[in-house]
Amino acid sequence: MPYHNCSYLFLHESQRDVTTWRNLPTLPNSRRECYITITDCKLVFDNTQTHESVNLKMVIPTLNYTSSSNDSPIVAMLNTADKKLFDMQHDNKIHILTNDSLKKCEFILEDNNGTVLTIDADDSLEIMIKIEYIDQVKETESYLSEVPKLL
Repeated sequence: MPYHNCSYLFLHESQRDVTTWRNLPTLPNSRRECYITITDCKLVFDNTQTHESVNLKMVIPTLNYTSSSNDSPIVAMLNTADKKLFDMQHDNKIHILTNDSLKKCEFILEDNNGTVLTIDADDSLEIMIKIEYIDQVKETESYLSEVPKLL
């Protein structure tokens, strides 16, 4: 998708309330369908952890995600080399279809066994979100051009 049709939202550590960010800035194209992708995420624990990876889930309605647990969608998978710093070691291919009427961003951290992880004030979590807007006019034109082929 073209870069002129997207926005970025950085969730800074200093505004974090456990794993939730509240009072987000209103986005200029609010309430439009979009794809949300985590482009970068850094989770730093103050103590060494026992797990090898962390799944970052986002509490958000979506149209293109299902799971056998019927739980919130996984938006990023974080890995570690030293069991203190967990980050994205590969490009994130998870694009969640939703709308951008975000008033807060709430996340759930789980280890690879599905156990919810808690982070405290001594830990750090920062997230960069890319919001790619869907060009509704282009989608409509594409759909209308395909309908005659089906008749």
